[in-house]
Amino acid sequence: MADTRRTPLVTLLVIILGAESLLMAGISAFLLLEFVIDAPQFVGTALFLTALCILAAVWLAIITIGAWRGRSWTRGGALVWQFLQLAVGIGSIQGLVPRPDIASWLVLPAVVAIVLLLTPSVSLFLARDDVEYEERPEE
Repeated sequence: MADTRRTPLVTLLVIILGAESLLMAGISAFLLLEFVIDAPQFVGTALFLTALCILAAVWLAIITIGAWRGRSWTRGGALVWQFLQLAVGIGSIQGLVPRPDIASWLVLPAVVAIVLLLTPSVSLFLARDDVEYEERPEE
C-alpha cells in the first residue's frame, strides 16, 4: 500500500491556499466596506465584483480545507485558481501602469503552488479515494 501521509510539501500547499483564501476574504471585506462608505459610480458592477470576490474567497476556503483533508477533487480547483492568479499577475506587469510589485505577490505563490500540485508526493496525497473502504472478510 502506498504511503499517503501528509508531507511537508502538502502542508506548504495548504499554507499557500489558506493565505490566498484569507487575502480574498480581506479583499471582499474591503470591497463591502467601500460599497457602504462611498457610493459607487456603477452600482451593478460594484455589487457583481463584490459578490464575485466573496464567492472566490469561499471557494478557496473550501479548496484549502479539502486539500488539508486530502480530497481528490481539490487538485483541479486549486490548479484553476492558480492559473487565474497567474494570468492576473502577468496582466499587472503589462498595461498602461505596470505594477511589478503586485505581479510578484501574485505570480510567485501561483507558480510555487502549481509546482507543488504537480509534485509526485502531493499528487499521491490528493489522489486518494474520498471514501474510506472497510476491510471485507473473504467469503
